[in-house]
Order: sequence, then C-alpha cells, then structure tokens
Amino acid sequence: MRGCADLTPEFFYNQASYLAPEKSLLILVSGTYELEAIYELYDELEIPVPDKFQRRLADGEKEVWYQQMKAAHGRYGSSIHVRKLDPLYPDDISELRINYFSGTYVTVPLGEGLLNFCYADFDAAFEKCNPGYLRFIDDPTSAPNLDRKNFSGRREAVVRAFELYEQVFPTLSEAFYTSLYTAIFPPLFMKKTERAVEFYRRYLRILQTEFLELIEFCFDKDFRPGVLEKLYPSERYCLWCKIRERSPSYKRYETFQANSFAPHGNKMPYGLSWEALDELFQQEIVLTEEQKAFAKEYEIEEYELEAAYHYPCFIASSYEVSSVRDILYLEFSKLLEEGLRFQRCQRCRKYFLTKGDYHGQYCDRIVPGESRTCQQLAAQETYQNKLKDNGGKNALNIYQKYYKRYFARVKAGSLKKERFKQWQYEAVQKRDDCLSGTLTVEELAVWLEGSMPNRVKSSDV
Repeated sequence: MRGCADLTPEFFYNQASYLAPEKSLLILVSGTYELEAIYELYDELEIPVPDKFQRRLADGEKEVWYQQMKAAHGRYGSSIHVRKLDPLYPDDISELRINYFSGTYVTVPLGEGLLNFCYADFDAAFEKCNPGYLRFIDDPTSAPNLDRKNFSGRREAVVRAFELYEQVFPTLSEAFYTSLYTAIFPPLFMKKTERAVEFYRRYLRILQTEFLELIEFCFDKDFRPGVLEKLYPSERYCLWCKIRERSPSYKRYETFQANSFAPHGNKMPYGLSWEALDELFQQEIVLTEEQKAFAKEYEIEEYELEAAYHYPCFIASSYEVSSVRDILYLEFSKLLEEGLRFQRCQRCRKYFLTKGDYHGQYCDRIVPGESRTCQQLAAQETYQNKLKDNGGKNALNIYQKYYKRYFARVKAGSLKKERFKQWQYEAVQKRDDCLSGTLTVEELAVWLEGSMPNRVKSSDV
C-alpha cells in the first residue's frame, strides 16, 4: 500500500465523527492545502507569491465556480449532504478552492460511502485524465517534483507541496471526483510521473476488490448460507481474516472531548435540539449566593459559571483519518458494530443496504444510461407484464384502456378536468375491487363502459 516513492496515499488529515442515532459519518474535510491556509507561509518564508494567486476575482468567475462546486457536491446522491463553511476573505481569489470539498462538513449515511467507492468506474476516469496528465508532466513551466534536498525546511516543503498539488488535482480531478472518498482523501504526488498515476490506480482497484469481497462475505445473508448463516457479521469478518491470513485488528485514532458546541444528536450529553438550545440561550441567569460562593471557592469568574448554564458542552468523539483506506475501514468497522446487512439488487446486481425489516429485491440506485431507479424500473416492468395477463383481458389493461379514452376528452376540451378526477377516483376503486376478486373482469368492463356517456354536450359535463 505504501510501495511507491512518487506518491503517498496518506496526505489529508480529516476528522470523522460517528453519529450513532442517525447511523452516519460526519467528516470535516481539511482545508490545509488551500491558498487561504498557505498564504501566510509565503510571507514568513519571504517566498514570492505566484501572480495567479494575487489577482481579484473577475466578474462572474465566482458564480461559475459556485455552480461547479454545487454540481460536485450533488453528484453522489441526495443521501450525502455537504455543508460548506463561510470563506475567510469574501471575493478574494483564495475563496476558489482547489478541491470543491475542502473545508466542508460531509454527512454520509453508514454504508453509502463504502458502496459509492466500490462501484466507482476509476478505469474510465483515469483513461479520460491521462492525456491531460501526460501534457502536464512534460510541461517545463509546471511545478517541480518534491525534492527534499532543495528545501530550506519543513515549512518550505509545505509550500512546494501545495504548489504541486494545486496543479495535479485539477489535472486528475475527473478521477478524484469519481467517488466521494477519493475526492475528500486525495493523495500527495511527490513526483510527476506515469508510475505515480498507475500506482494510485492499482491502489484503488485493490481496495475496491477487497471491500466488495468483505461486503459479500460479512453482510450478504444469501452468501453461502449453509456455512455462514448463523454467524454475526463480526464473526464472519474474523473467519475471513483467518482465510486471508490477515490480522482482524485495525487501529482507529479516536479523540474524545467534552467541550464541543457542535451537537451530535438531540439528547444530552451528546446534544440538544435547536429549539432547546435557543431556550437555553434566551434564559436569564441570576446566580444564587451558593453559586457565587462556589465560584469564589474554586477561583473562577462568575461569568464563567453563568456560561456553563447558558452554553452546554457536549460529549463528542472524532477519528483522525488520512487516506481512502482509513475511511473505508472506519466505515466498515462501524457497520460491523451495528450488525447491518447488505442485499444484492436483482436488477443491477449491485449491493444496497437493507433498511429496518424491509428486504426488497431492488435498490434505489440509478444505473448508468437510465433516468429511473431499479425499484422504479422493476415496478414498471411488473406492471407491463400484468397488462399481458389472460391475453390482455385483465383489470389493469381494461382500466388503462378507458383511462386513455376519457383523458383524451380532457385534452380535447370536451370533458372537464374535475369530472375526470371524480371518475378516476371511482374507477381506481373498481379496478382494485377486481384485482382483489370482489368484482369480475366482465363487471368491471360494463361499469367502465357506462361510467361516462360516449357523447355529451360540453354544457352538460
């Protein structure tokens, strides 16, 4: 995993918290390698700031960038939410981030980030990026490789790493944005070589293979049920590690704190609802004599004790995560702790997370080339097949025939929309009665035929 001197996968140190009530990961994406965080280092080191970082934003440039950022934030589905922080210097060039996710909070439902990564088409993305990358590495004006011998110290190395990253990330952005986790955990390219890209490509492919295998082995109830059915996902994982001769342990670097003002839930000690918080903020605090004596005894200011009543502190824990592999294992370990299950979609054959006691056959994923989910497509196909039952002489087909006939009258203006809606309500009830067996197909056809006169004057409808 770390066998290439031209690239290191562990670069960004992001903070990830697990929100137990929502079964989600909350990831604070580092903004360290963005201009607003690096700018001061140029001054301290007396290194000239590149001209392209000193200009003001052109008219409309900010709006174009925001539209691109919005599209990037929404490309992974409605279940993944991104909240950006306000810029430090509005209208400054530093507001335009290299990475659209830098300095954002990303909420990922448990299992969704893992699946998004496993089913990403990295090969196609890298093929698309390669021509631009090859032109970049042959460009003599591009940032030089990171040669430690040429740096005066660690801070200069940070500046030079930023300059190389600022050019590499846009060049390979199509590959990075292919999945959520490659977007928020990009690697650091030490050298501009073809070997670096190929190593990263193989690194991602290995992780995809590994975690797809783990999902099947640990969470699929239909995988080898005669052997694995009675084992918990965690027990399946231990067995998988023995088979693969791997250690079942994985280190998670957790930070515990009790001074956070960011709620991690709606119940103390983890958090409060915004309504309850607002009530606390508006509450008038008048210290009692006992409370004043307490402040004096423990040598704290009275206003500090008042603040403890006004502003609650919440228990929070976070994990330091620095690579795609780290976040995948963190999410996988939380899945094991929750004992959740995956199921393979009977249409696209990809896994999806089962919700509660519901175990459907189809996922709500939109497959490439389609505009509807597998669930919607399967329902449409089932409906079309039912229309063919009994040679077409069935409740659905007969209802659809009369629906089209009377709807055409609405379009032509010979039938009022309100009258049609009333008919539709009654017709659907009759159709459902026929489907349940309380009304015959013949009786349904007779009712539909007589439910609306064939010829009526427009003044009578």
